[in-house]
Amino acid sequence: MLLTWNYSLETGIRQIDQQHRKLIELINELEIAHENGRNAEALKNVLPRLTAYAQFHFKTEERLMEHLTSSTHKAHHISEHRKFAKEVILIETVDCVEPTKTVVRLLDYLKSWLVNHIMKTDKELAGYILTRGRRIVDKQHS
Repeated sequence: MLLTWNYSLETGIRQIDQQHRKLIELINELEIAHENGRNAEALKNVLPRLTAYAQFHFKTEERLMEHLTSSTHKAHHISEHRKFAKEVILIETVDCVEPTKTVVRLLDYLKSWLVNHIMKTDKELAGYILTRGRRIVDKQHS
């Protein structure tokens, strides 16, 4: 089932929300390729773009955290990003012989991880930025 962007996923930080939408588009592209039986192609073409974009997105969030969040939140948030990258590589490596199985496992993981990460960790970051750091964020993007 394709992911759908909705109001509940909004963090209130425009740049982050736009990047989350793009991540959802890429996950959906992987899903569509799977539904059309193009699993090997999806692993070769879609997954590298998705993982590269995820790394770009993580760097964006981590830049926002440099001056804004507590060290506890920052460490936890960055740890989640690193675990995500390791898990994607692990799934790719373990199931690399069977593209269909790999794509199914990746989709299950990606969908669950992204929604949970947005709803908890990213919203916590956004809350901090919106209540305490708006001026700093605005200056970074001016």
